[in-house]
Amino acid sequence: MVELVILDVNETLCSLDVVAQRLDALGSPSGFDAWFSAVLRDGFAASAAGRNVPFVDIARHHVAALRDADGVQPSAERIEHVLAGFSQVRMHDDVAEGLQVLADAHVEVVTLTNGSVSITQGALERAGLRALVAATHDVEGLGGWKPVPATYLAVVEAHGCVPGRSALLAVHPWDVQGAQAAGLIGAWLDRDAAPYPAFFPAPDVMASTLPDLARRLVGRTG
Repeated sequence: MVELVILDVNETLCSLDVVAQRLDALGSPSGFDAWFSAVLRDGFAASAAGRNVPFVDIARHHVAALRDADGVQPSAERIEHVLAGFSQVRMHDDVAEGLQVLADAHVEVVTLTNGSVSITQGALERAGLRALVAATHDVEGLGGWKPVPATYLAVVEAHGCVPGRSALLAVHPWDVQGAQAAGLIGAWLDRDAAPYPAFFPAPDVMASTLPDLARRLVGRTG
């Protein structure tokens, strides 16, 4: 039986469309996906080397490194405008129902992000969902950026649970397999109907919407 569900935030709970739109407005040909991948890559690399670098520092560096079609770098003002988009992200439409499914089953729900707790809290409050989440965590002071296994274990321990009764729910396969490496249940939210990487262990539970995935987690008996 699942007693604790740890929710990823960026792209799992929150759409990053507002950030993508602000990046697109810079006129850079690289686009949001390349930018976000570079941010994650460098965060992972720093964690692998034993350093926990704030998300915003890496994100700011990679916005500053962009060039528009004429090879011009964005101004400091435009860089901060892109980053400020994170403070305006919105929950996906299925999040409220998914959180309610977990609440009705008396499952403790927390969030864990490589970004900032304040961003998570703001998005939950704007959506009127803060009361359905017991705690919000970021990776500062933990084992490093997800998918470092020690980071998931630190959250599980903080909530008095054990890995085998805890689940990590995310859209990112790298996040799911990191949690599984720590002994947690890996729940994959397949929002884009994408194939799961065959080189990772298969997720323990999967579904295409948050409410369906929540119901499958609640229904697990082993």
